[in-house]
Amino acid sequence: MQRIKKDIPIPLYYQLKEILKERMTAGDLETGELIPSERELVEQYEISRPTVRQAINELVAEGLLRKEHGKGTYVAKPKISQWFLENLTSFSEEMVKKGLDYSTKVLGKTVVSADSTLVDVFGEKCKRCYRFDRLRIVKAEPYVLVTTYVPVDIADGLLEEDFEKQSLYQTLEEKHGLTIGYADRVIEAVNAAEEDAVHLGIEPMQAVQLITTTGYLDDDRLFEYSIARYRGDTSNFNVRVSYKSR
Repeated sequence: MQRIKKDIPIPLYYQLKEILKERMTAGDLETGELIPSERELVEQYEISRPTVRQAINELVAEGLLRKEHGKGTYVAKPKISQWFLENLTSFSEEMVKKGLDYSTKVLGKTVVSADSTLVDVFGEKCKRCYRFDRLRIVKAEPYVLVTTYVPVDIADGLLEEDFEKQSLYQTLEEKHGLTIGYADRVIEAVNAAEEDAVHLGIEPMQAVQLITTTGYLDDDRLFEYSIARYRGDTSNFNVRVSYKSR
């Protein structure tokens, strides 16, 4: 067992934090496993409880550990990072790039009349939209629940397509000759609605990341309005920004 070195200028909490990280990387502490209690860590490493608590809290903040009230602290599942806030790719393309096992379950597909929200998005000429409800599953666990609207005049016959085996973007480009251009995305933190929580396999009111996408073709026509609810405990999103001096 690694020891805390009290004669070097590295904070004790940081040393413990790195030791726990190494134990997780080595498989000594596995995903879903209960880590030693604060008292046990105090005794093992001969440090104070506030020092232990600081190390644990930072690992929780970094998403490496998770706390369950009344039960203890567990090794968290690794989060799936995505860059799609700055790159417009389909979910399928993103997962293939990462080499992750994934699948899609279509929960529902229908045609709906455009309500006030859809009219605000697509304009008054929009009368009907396809609606697709899909559950994305990654590594055998629910990952994101997506509701997508597409105006019916964008493409014929979308209800007949098998979106468990092919992506919407791929279908629009390869079968309907459309060219997808760009999208606007908004991300916010919300609490999961009860029905969404059931599909995602989480508790109602648990945190999810809600991402709203409005997608445009290369001729600036709006073709997509999607609401995606990502599990907060298994996802994060990366954005690269450039500094430009005045």
